[in-house]
Amino acid sequence: MRDYPIVTPKFEREPDNAPGAFYVIKDSCILCALPPETAPQNITWDAGFQEAGCTGCPNHCRVERQPESPDEVALVIEAALRSCVEAIRYCGTDTEILARFHEQGMGRLCDAL
Repeated sequence: MRDYPIVTPKFEREPDNAPGAFYVIKDSCILCALPPETAPQNITWDAGFQEAGCTGCPNHCRVERQPESPDEVALVIEAALRSCVEAIRYCGTDTEILARFHEQGMGRLCDAL
C-alpha cells in the first residue's frame, strides 16, 4: 500500500486508534459489533474497562491496525459504510479510497472532502 498524506481529523480520535488515516471517533461507538466482525484484522475492541462489575467488557471499537492490503482496505471501508452511527472515518488523501466513499454517497465520512 502506498502512503498518502492525512489531513487533520475533523473529530477527536479514540486515543487507542492506531496512527493513520482510518479512525474511530471518540465516544461515538455504541458497541454494535459490526465493525470488528467486518474487518477483524484491523478493527477490534478496546482493551476493556471496569465499570459496575464488568471486568474486561469493551468500551468502544478502535482501529487497532491500519489496513495494509487492498482486501483489508475494502473491509475497513465496508465497516465504515455499514456503521450505524458513522463512527469510523477516513482522514487520508488517497484518491481511490475517497472515490469509493463518494461513489457510495458517503463522502461525509472523509475528512479530506
